[in-house]
Amino acid sequence: YLLKEGDKVIGCDGLLPNELYVNGKTLLTAHSVKSMTHPDYKKQGIFRQMTENSCNRGLEDGVDVVIGLANDQSYPAYQRFGWPTLFEKEVYVKPILITNILKRRIKIGTLASMGNFIYSTYMKNKLKRSMDAEIKFEVLKRVPAEVQECWDKYKSKYRVMLARDYKYLNYRYNERPDVDYVTVLAKLNNEIIGFAILHNSVANGSKMTSAVEFFTDPENERFIKALAEGVSEYCYDNSLEYVVVGTGFYGKYKNVLLNNGFMITRKPPKNNMMIANVLSERVTLEELMGHEKWHITQGDGETELDL
Repeated sequence: YLLKEGDKVIGCDGLLPNELYVNGKTLLTAHSVKSMTHPDYKKQGIFRQMTENSCNRGLEDGVDVVIGLANDQSYPAYQRFGWPTLFEKEVYVKPILITNILKRRIKIGTLASMGNFIYSTYMKNKLKRSMDAEIKFEVLKRVPAEVQECWDKYKSKYRVMLARDYKYLNYRYNERPDVDYVTVLAKLNNEIIGFAILHNSVANGSKMTSAVEFFTDPENERFIKALAEGVSEYCYDNSLEYVVVGTGFYGKYKNVLLNNGFMITRKPPKNNMMIANVLSERVTLEELMGHEKWHITQGDGETELDL
């Protein structure tokens, strides 16, 4: 939605519609994205006007709840508008190659490279010894239709998350024209028991990947660990320096990741405050409140490369 003064755009706001799975119900939600006000029009109520317009239009289109991951600039405004805070999002990172980290600390390139070689060789061998021999991995350039079976199998074990069915994943990743994604499938007895979708990029001079999707049985520590190790193996094979994963607090994800080489990022992501505006009676704020209820990934909203 654009707000204009004559031919000049002075504000914009967008709604990204998704199906939201809440305690067995499938609702229509919309992420509030790309909210901006022209700098010459600050503190004139433009942001509030755009936000109210988006919610009214969403209500007309059948949206049950508008959600957003607010940054430090927009969050105080949403608080003034009365939008409740659902939780503060956490993100986890695992270092794979540490040459750049060592260069920043010891300033000598050859020593940094030597230290990285020793570290990465040790960690890669440790990973190989740890990996589940019965679970196999397949790396694809597209999201296959078979992920629907994985979604159907495990969705009832979750409380709150965006629907990760093939319809959504195909639209969100296969059909996006400007970014190439990698899909890592975890299989047990030729059956998909989990999948991760990766967005490779360069951030702060480091080659990295963001796990925009990371999905398996939320209560199965074996499957979560295996999926994390499959992603780590992909990173070693492709010389990526680190991997970023966001999962929410639901299930065993956080504990398993933190016990397998991941750590909470030292600084929170830029868009870290999860807010909501409930528009219909099909869902209550109580059902949505709390990070422990949510499975939320880097692919949600505008957080794909939010580091």
